[in-house]
Amino acid sequence: MASGAGAAVASMMAYWFCKALTGAVDRTACRLVSWRAGVKIAAFLRPQRSHLTMSSQPNQSLIDGIRCLQYLVSSDRAIGCRELARLMDINTTRINRLLMTMASIGLTMQDEQRRYLPGPGIHALAAQAIRGSALFSHALPILERHAPKDIVVALGVLWEDQVIYIYHSAPASQVSQALAGFRMSPAWQSVPGMALLAAESDETLMQRFTPEQWRYLAPHVAQQRQRGYVLWHHADGEVSMAQPLGKHAAALAFAGMWRIDEAEAATRLQTLKALNQLITQ
Repeated sequence: MASGAGAAVASMMAYWFCKALTGAVDRTACRLVSWRAGVKIAAFLRPQRSHLTMSSQPNQSLIDGIRCLQYLVSSDRAIGCRELARLMDINTTRINRLLMTMASIGLTMQDEQRRYLPGPGIHALAAQAIRGSALFSHALPILERHAPKDIVVALGVLWEDQVIYIYHSAPASQVSQALAGFRMSPAWQSVPGMALLAAESDETLMQRFTPEQWRYLAPHVAQQRQRGYVLWHHADGEVSMAQPLGKHAAALAFAGMWRIDEAEAATRLQTLKALNQLITQ
């Protein structure tokens, strides 16, 4: 179900890009192109299948457009073309063309300073993506009923070198805050990111991260591979832990536990594993 929904959402985006970038008037042709591109995009963006090769060359403009949109919606403020170009390491002219293309179909919009914001089309795309997510629809009611209320509970997915939190609750927070109140964070600095990155080889990770980042990350990656979870004792006394959610390419994490002893850490770890099992069964 999830893979079919991902392909459907991706193909819808491909249709819009095809129409906007080519000026095509043949809707049948655009739909055919968009469906084929959509299936490829969905496969490309699925982390657990990143080792597969495509039968044809991926559409780099489409990939850059989706990445551009992802950066834009992950920001809590309007972003100019030059700043976004620096973040993505892409030519400013190319970024401007992509943003203007997406503005023409309602995915982006500009403020008074001509900086870019997510457009109204994002809401439709987000609603379709959430509705098509088997993980989200299954995990949310379980987290609402069974997640501990006195610590931070998070559910994150890996996107490039960032962890995107689709659920991040703090003590005494409402569900609405847990769903929308936390941004993405660098994967090498977050416990769910460490747990998910362990699925990749050391060689791949050493190419993706700087030597300093890899030295920071490596012990946690090794722990995940050996034990099936990451238990992190921070220098400031906080303890956090995470465990991947199997085939979902996501990780469940507990954090915000301060100066707890080994017995309490073991109890929390068992709670994490039990909650993980409820979500994945």
